[in-house]
Amino acid sequence: MATVQGRPPRQPLSFTLFLVVFVVSAPSPAQSQSPIDRLPQLIRITGALLSPGEETGERYPTLDVRIAGKPRTLYVREVQSLTSDDWGWPILRNLGAFLTLIGPPALIDRLDSEEIRSQPLLIEGRLYIRDRVMMLTAVESAGARFE
Repeated sequence: MATVQGRPPRQPLSFTLFLVVFVVSAPSPAQSQSPIDRLPQLIRITGALLSPGEETGERYPTLDVRIAGKPRTLYVREVQSLTSDDWGWPILRNLGAFLTLIGPPALIDRLDSEEIRSQPLLIEGRLYIRDRVMMLTAVESAGARFE
């Protein structure tokens, strides 16, 4: 290849085209996962919140939870992932025994109410394992499921 004085040598057109196509078409790490893959796992916990000072007993495993800044004990009867095939306590294995429940004021008020204490519940939400936080999406009675 001949060079013109003061100018760099020209790259072949095919090499330049290859670089442009490779850089434009290479997926970035953010593109390699769909948005749903990046969301925390959606889980459902079936159990009952105990009143402060209520006897915990030995029937089911318990989880210490914090609701509106108040410590409570949650009997856990069943744990299920709604976004994967995971089932049971292995979903909660990285939490230790503590979880903070946060969410819309209406759901927090319902969990913190006297009428719901010791009643069977279905609690659904996004589980942020690293932060030990569950962002509530639903709280409902599960009375019929316990009978």
